Amino acid sequence: FAAETTDVLANAKRKLHGKNVDLLVLNDVSAPGVGFEHDTNEVTILGVDDFEMRVGLTDKRTVADAVLNQALRVHRTQSGDVGR
Repeated sequence: FAAETTDVLANAKRKLHGKNVDLLVLNDVSAPGVGFEHDTNEVTILGVDDFEMRVGLTDKRTVADAVLNQALRVHRTQSGDVGR
């Protein structure tokens, strides 16, 4: 996860590659209605394979489901199990 406030996409992409991770969830904490004090969030999921998926303002459960689905996608791809 990367909480950013300025130049959010560029900073998150730099972290994705610098930390040598497969996925990174960008959270623009300067956006209204997101973060710890709210029941909603808005994120962008970035993948080392140039994957980019924006999850618009929604409840945190939906955000968590999107993150989990992408983590499973990466796992299946890396394990060669792309048919499931």
